[in-house]
Amino acid sequence: MFQSIAPPIIFQKYPYLNKYIPWSPLGKFPTPVHQLAKLESALGFDSLWIKRDDQSGHLGGGNKVRKLEYLLADAKAKGCETLFAVGAAGSNHVRATVVYGKAAGFYIHCLLFNRSHTDSLADNLQVICDQADQVQQVSNRTTLVGRYGYESLKQFFGLHRLRYFLAPGGSSPLGCLGYVNAAFELKTQIEAGLLPEPKLIFVALGSCGTMAGLVVGARLAGLETRIIGVRVVDWIMGNAQAVARLARRTMRLIETWTELHNDKRIGAGEIEIWHRDLGAGYAIPTESSLRAVQMMQEHEAIPLETTYTGKTLAGLIHYVQKYRCEKQPILFWNTYGRA
Repeated sequence: MFQSIAPPIIFQKYPYLNKYIPWSPLGKFPTPVHQLAKLESALGFDSLWIKRDDQSGHLGGGNKVRKLEYLLADAKAKGCETLFAVGAAGSNHVRATVVYGKAAGFYIHCLLFNRSHTDSLADNLQVICDQADQVQQVSNRTTLVGRYGYESLKQFFGLHRLRYFLAPGGSSPLGCLGYVNAAFELKTQIEAGLLPEPKLIFVALGSCGTMAGLVVGARLAGLETRIIGVRVVDWIMGNAQAVARLARRTMRLIETWTELHNDKRIGAGEIEIWHRDLGAGYAIPTESSLRAVQMMQEHEAIPLETTYTGKTLAGLIHYVQKYRCEKQPILFWNTYGRA
């Protein structure tokens, strides 16, 4: 059912990774890039582009498909029959894990905490409840952490079948390899003349894995692009220290299986985050996100939603207007995950 055009570019660049890092094709890569000519005209920008990770997989999934290509393969390699996914009720990551995990033959156990619902998150929750084998819901994140610890202890003492615990958002160093590879994929598209090298890339910042992978990948691919994360979660989850830490762990994973040695440590000071479009909190729409979703639909007929991609586009617009970057090539990385 699933077929990528080719193995990950990072396996070609670093052949030893192919020997030690599990991978299985789930998505449709490379995802397209194209200019948003009508939207850029409406905004007064000179060069606005989009990376279509909303088209990453046959079953939807958005940015999560790239991560799951490594995580599900790792679960298989370790002999796990059950995937254990955690997140907010209606999480894009949990939904993608359920859909792709079931298609790959896994038993799915989900642990969710309740949050405000947009229509897209409510749709995700319905898919999760319909397709997962076991769904537990708790009232808040604190209770979820306790329950997660309890489930981990049960496995440690052999009281449960072997399960594969996925990090929230799939944002582990292994999952981040999906976006390290995505940066190399973008580099090949730039070299092919499909778009100019962006001055700025804007991406939603949630569990930090997508941004951390792009930061590492841009460095390794030799891109001079600056990655801007638009924060869509509470600061305690999405912050420069967390992104830098995950980026360093991802770099160490690559260095473990290659001759690569990164002389310059990735620090929080080089992580750029736009904080001003979160609004009242995660999954709570803002006027700017609603307007951004409407503009993208009206001018380009591309659907977004207000929890992640609408706020990211709103952040892009506000950032560019604040810092007067209208004449620079800018890339909006669309991570929308609906099939």
